[in-house]
Amino acid sequence: MRTVLIVSFVLTVYSIYHGHSQENSTDALFGQDSLMDFLKLDVMNETETVGNSGNSILPESLNDTCTITETNGTYFCSCLIDKNNSGLWDFVAIRKWVLNSSYEFQFDLKCVDFSMILLPWPIKAKNIDFVRVKSCTITGFFTDYGNPYIETIPDHLRVMDISNSIVLIGLKDLMSMVTNFREVTEDYNCGNDKTLQTLIYTNVTYKYNMDEINFLKDGQFENSEDDFIGAGSNMIANTRELNHRCTFSELKQIDQSTSTSKSRYFLSIQTELSTFPKLTFYNLSNTGQTEITKEFKTWWRFFPKMKLLDLSYNFISTLDLDPSAYTWSSFKIKIDLRFNNITELTQSDLELLGSLSNVNVDIRNNPINCECSDHMIEVLEIIHDDTKWEALGLHRYEYLKNMTCNLPDILKERKLSKITKSDLSCPLFSASSPAPIIVLSICIVILIVIIILLTKFRKEIFILTYTRFHIILPCQPAEVSENKTYDAFVSYSSQDEEWVSKTFKELETSSQSDGYHQFRFCLHHRDFIPGKTIFDNVIDSVESSRHTVIILSKHFLQSHYCMYEFHEAFQQSIIERKRHMVVVLMENIPEGELPTDLKRCLKTFTYIRRDDSIFKDRLIFAMSHKARKETKSTNKNTVTDGLDNPVFSSSEKDVTLRLQTSRPRHDDSVITLSQIVPDLVVGHNESKCNGYTVA
Repeated sequence: MRTVLIVSFVLTVYSIYHGHSQENSTDALFGQDSLMDFLKLDVMNETETVGNSGNSILPESLNDTCTITETNGTYFCSCLIDKNNSGLWDFVAIRKWVLNSSYEFQFDLKCVDFSMILLPWPIKAKNIDFVRVKSCTITGFFTDYGNPYIETIPDHLRVMDISNSIVLIGLKDLMSMVTNFREVTEDYNCGNDKTLQTLIYTNVTYKYNMDEINFLKDGQFENSEDDFIGAGSNMIANTRELNHRCTFSELKQIDQSTSTSKSRYFLSIQTELSTFPKLTFYNLSNTGQTEITKEFKTWWRFFPKMKLLDLSYNFISTLDLDPSAYTWSSFKIKIDLRFNNITELTQSDLELLGSLSNVNVDIRNNPINCECSDHMIEVLEIIHDDTKWEALGLHRYEYLKNMTCNLPDILKERKLSKITKSDLSCPLFSASSPAPIIVLSICIVILIVIIILLTKFRKEIFILTYTRFHIILPCQPAEVSENKTYDAFVSYSSQDEEWVSKTFKELETSSQSDGYHQFRFCLHHRDFIPGKTIFDNVIDSVESSRHTVIILSKHFLQSHYCMYEFHEAFQQSIIERKRHMVVVLMENIPEGELPTDLKRCLKTFTYIRRDDSIFKDRLIFAMSHKARKETKSTNKNTVTDGLDNPVFSSSEKDVTLRLQTSRPRHDDSVITLSQIVPDLVVGHNESKCNGYTVA
């Protein structure tokens, strides 16, 4: 216990160096009842008054100061010390005076205007078992330091009660104590640890000899400021190197309330160097605590018999208790957290309180914030639901329902049991609600999906908006108006004639009724002009059509005439510098069976599969004229089709170097007539080949 006081002294000195006063207001809480009154200790029955003079019970200098009462061999000395008697009450002198007495002595000292008394630690005397000091200035605190006589005095003091007082400290004595603290004896450090039952040390202020402080600041003191700072820094480590522990085997009550000069290491050092096997009451109210320290979270380790822990009038803001207390603590304990700074209650807090059946926590008179929050909504739901309340084991905490709100102003002083969720005026989404994040995330996901779909299926979107709704989207490329006889020349094998005839005749008849321009197709079995050679008919049909539709099948590849038509259509695409050719793939054809030109064409042009689910829409879109203004291409090396697909790229220039922008009839630059059939004239032979009549 002595160690804890010394640490406080040193850290207080350190604060003074830096301009911080450590004095407590000695006027504060003077009217508060002491722990002795709280515990209703029966110190002695005042049955006999001995008198103030004519006796040798106390030194004669105290005859006018103390009133003595005797009961059952114990003298109770009540002393009122005013300014005229300041300094006359000397514990060292009294200890010598009563040394050989067969009586027990108890002293109750009350000072007027903080008159002085001399009371050295550890207050050890042979037959003094009770000392109470109120409103006094205590001097000679280190008088017994190094005094070998102290080691010969057995522990005897039962009650030490010092409150609302000032302790005068000499820097020289303090420095001597701190620098040699490793050598301090167990008797001096622990004091009366074997007999002490009640320790009250409340609202005690430390003051220093200002002459010594001034000398220290001016560099005239025998120790420098750095010496004191170093001593304060090393104090914690030195205390932990002591080779003894204090065992307060009889101590049951500690009251160290109303103090602002306690070190933050106070409890840590106290529990490391001391044990308290019988302590039942500990009061640290009004001591500036900001949290429930680890020593109190697991109180059963350090204070196994604790029944009441008073942490009221502090600045604790959270209910931070150890959930395992139910398992480890076998005693019921009350923890007083009234008048702290707990502003928020959560469902977890209520669950914790309910689960600790051996702990009763009092959090009344805390400034509860009842503004809208998820936590407050959860707490109100539990308060208004008796089933949940009982299930959580909160029947011991009925007072929670009557706690009042501090904020907001509209709910100030309203009981929690009288508040509903609607009273909280919660916005649609609270700041901590996940709903806005969820909604925003869903919107972002939907937007990303839409962008992906638009990117992946943009061609299909262009096609269907045009064929189903007759809408030309503004982002579609422009087309140049052309006056052609046919919308398309259809190139096909006679093996596919039945499907071609049915499909394209249906398109011719249905296009007008569907709201499109009526299609007109050139089918060689129907529209070729008799008397012309096949080649002239092919060339004229290709040139007079806006498109050439290639019906690509294995039969098509086996026909020389079909391949000739393909090359004419490919050459026409080059001349017109636009997408002229439309390829319809009738079936899957291995790449190895395709001619080089056709293979390159399929890689360049977008073809239509016969089994496509929107085959008809794709074909109509490819052949329809979407009238828009002509736009100039900015890429001189690339010709683009109607869907931003290059008809051919600059890498394919080698294919077209030999082609002219105007060509003679029967041009054999790509394919020669000898590859097809010699001397063909329409009408000279009745045999059919690939849909043509040949001579």
